[in-house]
Amino acid sequence: MSFNLSGLSTYTDQLSTDLISAALLKSYSVNMLTLRAGLTAGTTAINVLNSTVDIKDSTCGFGSGQTGSNSTNFSQIDLVVQSKMLKEQLCPEDLRTYWLSSQLSPSAYLESVPFEKMIADNKVNNIAQYVENTVWQGDGANLDGLMAQITVANGAVDGTAYAGPLAVNTADASIWGLISLLPNALKQEDDLVMYMSYSNYAIAVQALQAKGNAIIAQYPNISNAAGVMGASSFVYPGTNVTIFAAGGINDDAAIFLGPKKYCFFGTGLLDDQDKFKFYYDPSQDIVNFMAKFRLGTAAYASQFVSTLA
Repeated sequence: MSFNLSGLSTYTDQLSTDLISAALLKSYSVNMLTLRAGLTAGTTAINVLNSTVDIKDSTCGFGSGQTGSNSTNFSQIDLVVQSKMLKEQLCPEDLRTYWLSSQLSPSAYLESVPFEKMIADNKVNNIAQYVENTVWQGDGANLDGLMAQITVANGAVDGTAYAGPLAVNTADASIWGLISLLPNALKQEDDLVMYMSYSNYAIAVQALQAKGNAIIAQYPNISNAAGVMGASSFVYPGTNVTIFAAGGINDDAAIFLGPKKYCFFGTGLLDDQDKFKFYYDPSQDIVNFMAKFRLGTAAYASQFVSTLA
């Protein structure tokens, strides 16, 4: 294998869509949200339908006594999507030095993976981490993250009494307390997720371990013999709620519980506006990198329990 800058350009030209898709969708949190692809930059209205039924004994007619208190409510939440970009210039000599050092490495991975894939994968991981953080924290300017959207002030059920950080001896009571606050109509949903920080997740795992081997044995991937955390999600015993560690949640006080279907991640991906490309400019003797993508989040806050006011 030789050092070839043109190979880097060819590689990203051929796999641009796959690479930017991997960057946007690699985030663990994105996989625990409802994906809306094919969106353009701007505001997209997401239609939400809720209804209640009041079943009566069968009679003729449509009078008030027959229709009861049935209701069908149509509402919308706004999913704001913004275009983002990353541009960087890389010195060919720096890349050459990196390539040479990789050839001297004893790692089988480095020996078997093409140089262009190593560089591209590094950028994919960088963007994926940005996406993970932005989903929850926003971008600090124009995009609100889910932590700012799923709040009591925005209509979520008040779960502030169970705000983190969790503690091993009380985590079980806190988790059950949050579940108890869910409206009965939501408790039977099959996509309930309790989103929390990695720190709180680790405490939840320890609380599970404290229940004894009979319980923890049902979760072979959650921790090893030394108690080191493994998987990033598990279904809490006796419930239909998935406990999920969201890397982008940077506030241990924040815990959110609700159906995945009402938590949205919006992006493009279905056209050529999202790009991931390296190209060498011989006139400047520089390698240019450019990534362009779109992202945004939205949540139907009233369908969640939140520990944030």
